[in-house]
Amino acid sequence: MVEIGNRLKERREELGFTLKEMSDKTRVPVYKLQAIENGDLKFFENDLTYLKFYIRYYCNALHLDFEMYRDQLDLALDEFSNTTKMLKISELNDIHDRVSDRVSKSTRRKKLDISFISFATSIVLLVLTLVLVFVFLILPNLNKEDDLIIDNGNTDIPSPIENVDDEETEVVEVPKVLSVSQIDSVNYEVTGFSDGQDLSLFVNFKSNAYVKIRVDGDSAVNLPNKLYNVGSTLDFKFSASNETIVEVYIGWMNGNTMLINDIAIPIDEEIAKRNGSVTFTFRLRGETE
Repeated sequence: MVEIGNRLKERREELGFTLKEMSDKTRVPVYKLQAIENGDLKFFENDLTYLKFYIRYYCNALHLDFEMYRDQLDLALDEFSNTTKMLKISELNDIHDRVSDRVSKSTRRKKLDISFISFATSIVLLVLTLVLVFVFLILPNLNKEDDLIIDNGNTDIPSPIENVDDEETEVVEVPKVLSVSQIDSVNYEVTGFSDGQDLSLFVNFKSNAYVKIRVDGDSAVNLPNKLYNVGSTLDFKFSASNETIVEVYIGWMNGNTMLINDIAIPIDEEIAKRNGSVTFTFRLRGETE
């Protein structure tokens, strides 16, 4: 858009016209003609529908072929519209995330209080049960007389069975295989990793998108939240451990793909084509002894 504005300004100055004279010719206000020459699309943010007509009138008044600039103008308008839309979506999602964080923290505090009360109640019930078992089952048996009859006769005592096979059993360790399973449209489970193993999350961008990643509720310290352009790749590395939760927010999904290490993440068709935001959750499930 800046190149178009510069060309119109150069042409006007070549013909010796002032902005006021061009305003009289085109019936477009001077301040709008000046914004066009400056390539200021932000000025027409709420008036983009009429911008093409303004530039067409200006080209005609300066004896320039508007068709020479149509494609360049369409591209500039599309990029500006997409960027503005994504920034607005990003702002709305940031507000939503802040509200969700407050609600989540409040809910966790309530759950913690309820969990502590449940735990304390379970301990009290366990102690009472042990006391009752001791009083009614163990204590009466302690007071009974020993009625056992000792037999001094010859009694055959079985020999202890010796373990003939003294050879150590060889344990074969089965190698772990990393696996990603889809739980529902946006939730996944990652298994088959070793504790502390380095994993990589890849995102290939087919559309411009704002991305935010959180690990266990905290923003990833080694990956700033930012806007990724078409053709770029995100590579987020993290250490695997049991019950780690990785949340990936993508502000504009349409066509973007993901992998963990070399494993392609299956994405539902409706989610993959979504012209809007989506948050994916990966829960790491390690083996417990």
